[in-house]
Amino acid sequence: MDSRTLTTLPRHMLYSGVVTCLISLSTGYVIGSPNIPEAAIRGQDGACGPSPYTIHAGFPNCFEFSDLLWGFAVGSFCLGACAGGLISGGIQNKIGRIKTMLLSDFVFILGALTLGLTYHQAQFIIGRVIVGFACGIGGVVAPTYLGEIATIQGRGTLGAFHQLFVVIGIVISNLVGLAWSSPPGWRVVFAANAIPALLQCFLLPSLVESPKYLVSQNRLKEAKESLQKLRGPEPEVDVHQELDEMIALLIGDRVIEEAADEEEEISDPASRAAQVIPAVQRGDSLATVKTQLTLVHTPNVHENMADAPSNDSQDSYGIIELFRSECCGLAIIGILVHFLQQASGINGLVYYSTSFLANVFGTNNSKYITVGISFCSLLSTTASVFLINRLNRKTLMMTSFVGLSISSLLLVIGAYCNVGILVVVAVFLYIATFAVALGPIPWLLLPELLPTYAVSPASSVATGVNWGTNFVVGLVFPSMTKAMGSGTFLLFGAINVFGVFYIWRFVPETRGRSTEAIMAECGVPPRSKS
Repeated sequence: MDSRTLTTLPRHMLYSGVVTCLISLSTGYVIGSPNIPEAAIRGQDGACGPSPYTIHAGFPNCFEFSDLLWGFAVGSFCLGACAGGLISGGIQNKIGRIKTMLLSDFVFILGALTLGLTYHQAQFIIGRVIVGFACGIGGVVAPTYLGEIATIQGRGTLGAFHQLFVVIGIVISNLVGLAWSSPPGWRVVFAANAIPALLQCFLLPSLVESPKYLVSQNRLKEAKESLQKLRGPEPEVDVHQELDEMIALLIGDRVIEEAADEEEEISDPASRAAQVIPAVQRGDSLATVKTQLTLVHTPNVHENMADAPSNDSQDSYGIIELFRSECCGLAIIGILVHFLQQASGINGLVYYSTSFLANVFGTNNSKYITVGISFCSLLSTTASVFLINRLNRKTLMMTSFVGLSISSLLLVIGAYCNVGILVVVAVFLYIATFAVALGPIPWLLLPELLPTYAVSPASSVATGVNWGTNFVVGLVFPSMTKAMGSGTFLLFGAINVFGVFYIWRFVPETRGRSTEAIMAECGVPPRSKS
């Protein structure tokens, strides 16, 4: 069976996806961990005794945070994530996807220990920046790896795993926070973030490197072995055609030139015509024609190139090169989708739902509503895993933005009319409509839009924009809600209305389509190799 026609998820590919998404789980845990224990950390409602600095077992029970400083402390991990995202594209191109994930795990563990042993507000903020740096690295490498190991039919499902595990991390952090929401138990909440990172450290050696990354490094023999393990046993699944397409897109012209130097018959006109004419009649792309010609006449081309030296400057764009390249337009489309994801205001609710809802329902009740919200998000994200390969990406994202716009309006009406049940319904609808599409799809969009040599820098910028916007929302949300109340969501509602138009007008459909086909539709030629 041709590996390109697989309709089920191969076993090792599914296993690799789950192990990879332990990074996503850690990221979700970082996002959700300050929500429920906020009162315990800040010493609100007398939870810390006579002084926020009461020492227990050698450490202060709580810390005094103003609303603005607490907003900065919660959102400061986004600054680290922004920095981690911007540099991780270059890192994963230098050392590979697996080693980059391992690096992220080490940083997660360091950050978890720093937070669990916090002795001062400044150390708490530093710890959040450290775990944020790990989130930024993971936010680039996990979606990139998932997109590169997935089959065409399984790409949506595997790509949705990233957001699914982020939400699972948020749910776990809320449950742990509920159990340890009194001083000094909140320290356990933050230290526990080291557990999934430690687990992934032990499991990563069982994964194979991304075959697309290996092809881009001219390690074709390893790429074939990696792809075969991901797709299934060799007698049952043939990966040669899929591998040839990777070569055509990533290093096709270089293979042709080197093969031509070694095989004299490649220049024979009759032989060339015998291969080119039928291919042209079928309407094959130029890259495909060239690759077929090369591989027919050079059956050992994979082995000939297996030990070829790597040249990173040719194989992958840098950030500046990306925005001067033919892929610039597609990259900007994906980056703006990441901006709109965070500008929707979703993380204002994720970070502060407990304190936001406490104004209506009281602190104790709002904790349980927050847990219910996280489970609602989990159910909606799980549904997206099944929907994402059955409905178009554009349809799902537009539906998300419409739902967010309606939810914003209902939330404002419920708050101003003092209808508590309407506020709860609006918040749950807000979370559900975001999770079903706008949560997972931006993370899988760039690997679908762009070839491997452009994905890493684009993902770095998109991740930086994502976390940067996230930071701004997290920083200003407490102050905005204090000044404007629920009217804050009128601003987010306007942004979400714009999101509907942007997705409809500018974003190409990617479901079930190859990167080559999407590039061709948008008038983006494959990069010419010299």
